[in-house]
Amino acid sequence: MKTLLALSINVLLLALTFLYLTHTFFAVLIGITLIVWFFYFLWHRQNQVEMRVEEKIKGQNVIMPTEHIMFRAVESSGYSQSSGMGYIALTQDYLYFELVLLDLEITVPTKNITGAEFVRRLKGVSPVRKMLRIMYTNRHGDNDSIAINVKDMEQWKDVISNISRTISKR
Repeated sequence: MKTLLALSINVLLLALTFLYLTHTFFAVLIGITLIVWFFYFLWHRQNQVEMRVEEKIKGQNVIMPTEHIMFRAVESSGYSQSSGMGYIALTQDYLYFELVLLDLEITVPTKNITGAEFVRRLKGVSPVRKMLRIMYTNRHGDNDSIAINVKDMEQWKDVISNISRTISKR
């Protein structure tokens, strides 16, 4: 999907460039229409992803409700990272995460969560702000983690740390 999206954008920009050279008014009009369409598409996609996460947590004991986040990195992806907006929610049984534009969905049973900490860098990603790193054991039994920015990072860190301590005592 990433390659198709990038290719489509490049072809579109090339076509607009040639159109601009000959028909400036139409090129500007089409360009503005495409920008408006993109933001509508983004808004619609965000609503879809938020509803999917809400549907997953429906009927479960919700610890942290669905929240809009900025996804920064996933450790198992190595040094080639995709980042973007997404939604996250934590229930008694699972941590759910889904990215808005890319097909990245992570579901982690709470028993596999091993902790949370603040980091400035993860696998080559180092934004200006600190990130919340959520560590877990993936379905292959390997240690993994995701780095995110969320509004109340301290609260998320405390809740996840408490869950991982409670589970490790069992």
